[in-house]
Formats: sequence, C-alpha cells, structure tokens
Amino acid sequence: MNSFDLIKLIAIILALAVVFWFYRHYRKEELSLNAQIKIAIIGFVSNLLDTIGIGSFAVIVAMRRLLGVMPDDVKLIGSMNIQAMVTALAQTLIFLHYIQLDITTLLVAITMIALGGFFSGLVVVRVNKKIVHRVMLIAFAVTGVLLLLSQLNILEISGGSTAIKGIRLVIFAIFMLVAGALPAFGVGYYSLVKASIFLFGVNPIIAFPIMASASSYQMPVTSITFINKQKFYSKATVLMALFGVIGVLIAAPLISKVDSYTLKWILLGVVIYNVITLAKPTKNTVK
Repeated sequence: MNSFDLIKLIAIILALAVVFWFYRHYRKEELSLNAQIKIAIIGFVSNLLDTIGIGSFAVIVAMRRLLGVMPDDVKLIGSMNIQAMVTALAQTLIFLHYIQLDITTLLVAITMIALGGFFSGLVVVRVNKKIVHRVMLIAFAVTGVLLLLSQLNILEISGGSTAIKGIRLVIFAIFMLVAGALPAFGVGYYSLVKASIFLFGVNPIIAFPIMASASSYQMPVTSITFINKQKFYSKATVLMALFGVIGVLIAAPLISKVDSYTLKWILLGVVIYNVITLAKPTKNTVK
C-alpha cells in the first residue's frame, strides 16, 4: 500500500465513523415533497459544479435563498459541511487515482485545512447567528476579490510543477490553515486553494486532488461539532449527500474539458449574488 492509498483508506474510515455518529444524532423532521425535490436539486447541482472546481458552498447558499429552503444559517452550515464530507470522499477516490502530485504538498494541505476546520468548528457553534452572518458576508466578499484578481491575471502565475517546496511551502501551509476555517462559517475554500496554487506557479490541475483530499479530512473534523450540537437539517443533509454523489460521478469525467476561465466568472457571479443578499437586512422567519 503506497502513501496515496493510505490517505484514501483513512479518509474512508473517517467518513464512515462520522456517518455513524450522524445516524446516532439523526432526528426525524417534517419536510414536504416539494422541499425535498428542491434540496435534492441543490445537492446535485452544487456538487456537480464543486467537482469541476467552482465549489459547492456559495452555490448552495445562493440556491437555498432562491428556492426558499433551509432558512437557518447555522443549521445550513452544519448540513453543508456534513454532506460535503461524503461528496469530497467520492472526489478524493477519483482524483487521487487519476492525477499525480507531490505527497508532501498534499499532506501539508490536508493537515493545515483539517486544523483550521477543527478550531473554527469549535467557535462557530458558540457565537451569535448575526456574527456568523457577518463572517459569511466578509468571507464571500474576500472570495470575490480573489476570484476577480485571478480573472485579471494578477494572481495567476503559470507553472507546470506538481510540488511546492521550501519557504513557499510554509506560506502555503498558512494559506491552508486560513482556508480550513472558512467552511465552518459557510464559505468554501476552493477559490483560496486555487488562488494559492496559481500564486505559487504550480500546475492548476493539482488543485483538484488537493481540494478534494483536504475536504475529505477537514469536513469530518468540522462536522463532528455541528452534529454534537444538533446544528444541521437531518433529512436535507441526507438528500444533498445522496444527490451530490450523483453530481460528482457525472462531473468527474468532464474535468479535462473544463474551461476554468469561464467557470471562475460564473462562480464570481454566484459570490456577488451572495454578497448582495447577505448584505440585505434579514427577517427572522426561521421555523
């Protein structure tokens, strides 16, 4: 068994353990057929786009507002993290099989993102919902700036290497620690990871196995806190995970055909939408 096989095996064990823990804390909840269909669509579309590099969190937040489901911000974030654990595992198994990269770079990304997720997960369930809302707004705004800079070729530095070494690896580790903290506040870290990859002049294709593998370790760590605090939608989480995996399986073969430039403009549009909607005063109609 090589190092990559071991990474995949540990990711599987982690996911199974957290799924079991989720089952122990699962609570039946009323959810209309119409709402179930909407949530299934959200899971499918967001994870299909996630697999090809757009990221799922911004898409889920945008779609839930458009479709009028999962209104509670904190429970939504818990559900997003738990379902992403399952879909990230599917991506990891696929990408690590087909895409080659440096094992040290991968291990640093996984470790630092998992640490960021652990510490931020402990914080977010203990703070006021308005603070979570503001953090989401700020994080989306920063993500939008990163994407815009990337589109303007300010952050994109071409390169064909598959490894980050030396002092650049230390800086990369700090980037990944910050990135790992974002999902606990409802913001995906794909754009930050991709921006880091571009900044360090590494082949952009390695961003896919890094993002997927890091998520398969970070999401279980973050999810445990939300599960223990019952901060998730039970049935909605299951629906997003199941239909999300279908989205992953459909999208994975398309990676080599993706026009990343166009996709990043699409993601920027989604992020701008989220910034605008989050900036508006909200009325508490959460049930």
